[in-house]
Amino acid sequence: MSLASVQMNSGLSHRSQSFGSVGSLDDLHGSCGYSAASEHVISIEELRIQLNSCFTCGVNWQDHHVSLDCSECGGYSLERPCPVCDGQCNTLWKRDLTMSHACGKARWEGQCQLLLKPISTKDESHLCKRLEKLAASS
Repeated sequence: MSLASVQMNSGLSHRSQSFGSVGSLDDLHGSCGYSAASEHVISIEELRIQLNSCFTCGVNWQDHHVSLDCSECGGYSLERPCPVCDGQCNTLWKRDLTMSHACGKARWEGQCQLLLKPISTKDESHLCKRLEKLAASS
């Protein structure tokens, strides 16, 4: 009497088979109800779309969509005017995707070009007011 016949006679389910009776890995997977075709594997393109989308509200930043009331969007998609000088330096800051997703709040990478130039007294007072406004809104 073989191992397979003992298992069949002992009342075990139809899934019990000896390894000698399995013809291939496909037979083993098929007998266990496993199908490789039923599992979805995410592509690089799908992963890129997911990472370039808001985890909170679901809009796609890559398509320049934003939700104005979502803190992770922060009112902008993947780029925004410089938040330090309110765009006066004409520099675009890039979204820090990792930190935006991790914190659930918009995070940006960039440097204000006005801060790199010598600042006049008039510009300094203007920038101080802008920074105070920025700090108050954060």
